[in-house]
Amino acid sequence: MKNNPFAGKSSRTKIFTVVSIVAIVLLFLLNVLINSFGIFGNFYIDMTPEGLYTLTPKMKTVCEKVFYTEGGELRDPGIKITFCNDPDNLIEDTTTRIVYYMAVALSKEFKNCSVETVNIEMNPTAVAQYKTTSLTKIEPTDVIVSYGSRYSIVSAGDFWHVGSDNVVYSYDGEYKMASVMLSLTLVNRPSAYFVTDHGETYYDAENPENEMNKEVGVFADLLKERGFEIKTLSLSAIIEEAEKKSAETGKTVIPEINEDCVLLIINNPKEDFRSNPDKFGSFGYVSETELLDRYMTDERGSIVVSKDYGTTLPNFEDFLAEWGMSCTDTLVSDPVNSVVNDAGDDTSIIADYNLDENTYAYDVYGDFASVSSAPRVVINNTGAIISSWGESVGSGEAGSSKTSRIFAPFLYSSDFSEAKAKSDKTGEYSLIASQGKHVVAAVGGRQTLNGETGENTYAYIFCAASPEFFSSGTLGNSSYANYDIVSALVHNIARLETHADNALGGLSLNNKETLGGKMLVDTTIRDTEKIVQGWNDKGEWESYVENAMTKTHVIVFSVIIFSIPLAIAVVGIVLCIKRKYL
Repeated sequence: MKNNPFAGKSSRTKIFTVVSIVAIVLLFLLNVLINSFGIFGNFYIDMTPEGLYTLTPKMKTVCEKVFYTEGGELRDPGIKITFCNDPDNLIEDTTTRIVYYMAVALSKEFKNCSVETVNIEMNPTAVAQYKTTSLTKIEPTDVIVSYGSRYSIVSAGDFWHVGSDNVVYSYDGEYKMASVMLSLTLVNRPSAYFVTDHGETYYDAENPENEMNKEVGVFADLLKERGFEIKTLSLSAIIEEAEKKSAETGKTVIPEINEDCVLLIINNPKEDFRSNPDKFGSFGYVSETELLDRYMTDERGSIVVSKDYGTTLPNFEDFLAEWGMSCTDTLVSDPVNSVVNDAGDDTSIIADYNLDENTYAYDVYGDFASVSSAPRVVINNTGAIISSWGESVGSGEAGSSKTSRIFAPFLYSSDFSEAKAKSDKTGEYSLIASQGKHVVAAVGGRQTLNGETGENTYAYIFCAASPEFFSSGTLGNSSYANYDIVSALVHNIARLETHADNALGGLSLNNKETLGGKMLVDTTIRDTEKIVQGWNDKGEWESYVENAMTKTHVIVFSVIIFSIPLAIAVVGIVLCIKRKYL
């Protein structure tokens, strides 16, 4: 017979024993309920000065385009956000916790947004449908955003921005999440085409196993985030197809680059662009560079180019010169402002921004480039670009008084950089110019005035004198600002309005009113005070206390933390008094 724990006990003792057990169980359940309700019921107070746990009104406005159709109906299917770890692990780490809470807040705000968590270490097959190939690796810190059959995998670290000192200093989450969701829900996605005719390095979306994809994989991810569908294009095939149709129909068919192309990418061509001198003057004949020129003058889209300074391409270089950019065959090095590269030399230069507020480049950077802590842009193995119009920054276009072409330096080398030329005999580079600033990336543009509206329309060509400008090794380094600069550039020259507004959580590279995002008070999310030193408003050096939470937040937080233990203590005291004296 089992012992009865209440044997020999008074009725009062039995009652208080049962009450104590029930109270403990209820407190445990209450703790679980508060935790669960605090996350999924949004029953919490955001005590961070940056508002890290609160959706901004701008985020809600932008996301209405994601979750609702133009007719105001909920999209079907909705957005599903999958975290690849258990909630406890997500909440324990600051990097994932804030992203997780943001996703939960979205699910409470919009009915067709759902959040799920999957421990992929315990159940790796749960995310198998999101793997492009068998070699694709999904990490526990990854976030999968899906819309029907479309999906995007984002690392939790990509929701934050890392400075040049490799320290997190702003939360990029709203901007990143909104950009991904908008790109997934586009009905007709604009296309970015990689040209493939001349030995270029390109991304082949139809052939995921292509080894070349790795070299520009980060650039491709950037384009996808911006809402592009990535394709490849052969200029010679377009011309041949037009000639074939002309022969079959007896009517002249003018070749044109695909209608959905808003961005054309020419990445490190190794062979020159083709033309047939025998057909010059023939009605309907179009060379490859003329095809590019027609694409620009018709304002169909824009072009980005990375060119190896050591590769001579006469036809292509003539085309660039018509748009204001002459590429030199000199190597730019910098013994002062460079980072150590694999070769151990000084050819991985730290570029300078163009800080002239009246230039196109500054319009892309915004005030981002002016702050003292602006992350650096690093360009490997680069040449120099000069204006083909000499000192002029523009040139009128023949046959039109309302159209002009402009040249704008985009990135410079520092004042300590040097230009070197390659010896035909030894193959080595030697100094040919004293230290001085060089343009290493530039934008050529076409500006047309509309006589009826008085507004200008634009088409742009961006050129970097480095074959590695769009490489994964450069864009994938979070210590540099290359990814952010290229992202802002692509948006501006392609004139896409389908991405998230820069005023959300990103760097706001095109927003002059604010650096945007949620700049961290400190590199860690703190709830304690910190003594720091710095210059005050009067120009005096002083020590002062910097709090991660405001005084109001501290008071509210303290009340919440101590209210439950205090309530338990009061109940316990009352029970003890009643038990002893009543």
